[in-house]
Amino acid sequence: MNRVAYILPAAALASGCLSPAPKAPENWTIGPIDGGVLRADAPKWQDGVRLSRLEVRAPYDAQRLAVLRPDGSVAMDPANAFAASPSALLRGAAFDVLAASGLATPSVEPGSAASARRSLEVTVTRLALDCRDAGSRKALVELAATLLDGRKIEGTARASFAEDAAEGNYTTAFSVAFARAMADALKRL
Repeated sequence: MNRVAYILPAAALASGCLSPAPKAPENWTIGPIDGGVLRADAPKWQDGVRLSRLEVRAPYDAQRLAVLRPDGSVAMDPANAFAASPSALLRGAAFDVLAASGLATPSVEPGSAASARRSLEVTVTRLALDCRDAGSRKALVELAATLLDGRKIEGTARASFAEDAAEGNYTTAFSVAFARAMADALKRL
């Protein structure tokens, strides 16, 4: 009995059960940015555009920030995470860029009961902290946009943007990178 009384506490200490809890990750968001986004002189799509779908491809759809490493691998950062799923954060940011662009009159949110002649589908193919170059840290966003008139494809565009993230403010860096990539794709449609 005495041996068991010594073994259990020793096992608990060895397994880390009594060590302090690991530090919670920093939570970052992606949202609208002030200025710097495409603003059309006149609407391009008079009958409106509904943001119908926004998808983020795996493995970039996880809350922890994906990190592109020099050896070609992808790591998930244990110290930094998005405050919600990337697709949920980007859906709002995509609508904000579409509305701010002035290209669509009106711009319709995905959940709205309002109708619009056209719809926009966005697929984010890469959303990562790019650390492939020594001494460089950039928020990288790559996406593809498809404009539909009913079910007919009216246009497709790909765009990407990398914003310096060396200061560690990932909210600003990813917000700028996404807004610029999204605005570039809209301009190409």
